[in-house]
This record gives sequence, structure tokens and C-alpha cells, in this order.
Amino acid sequence: MVTAPLFIIFLIVAVFMVRWGGTHPGVLAFGAVLGLSLASTTIGAPILDGIETAMTSALSAASNIAGGAR
Repeated sequence: MVTAPLFIIFLIVAVFMVRWGGTHPGVLAFGAVLGLSLASTTIGAPILDGIETAMTSALSAASNIAGGAR
């Protein structure tokens, strides 16, 4: 499931990509439509779970490196 913080991270990355010429708004709109259509299929849930698990693991590792876990 896509959580609010994950959505905000994706939104910030998308805004920066459009602002600095990394992509065009039409490409992002197409990606959003493609993502919504994928999320509505049965294969979308495992992909979203994998992304969420990877993000959680990455944040946990960064926290451990920074000394957050004692």
C-alpha cells in the first residue's frame, strides 16, 4: 500500500524532475496513468508491497548508519 510519506517523496521527485528538465509533464502523466492501471490489477499489490519493504529497509539502514538505533 502506498503511504502518504511515500507519495510525498514521489511527488517531490516528480516536481524536481519537471523543474530541472529531467522529464516533461506529459511523460509523468502517462506514468501516473500506467501506474494506476497496474495498481488496479492483481499484480500491482505485490509490487507495491515490495516497494514499501525496500523503502522501509533503506530508511532503517540509513537510520542505523546515522546512529539512530542504539
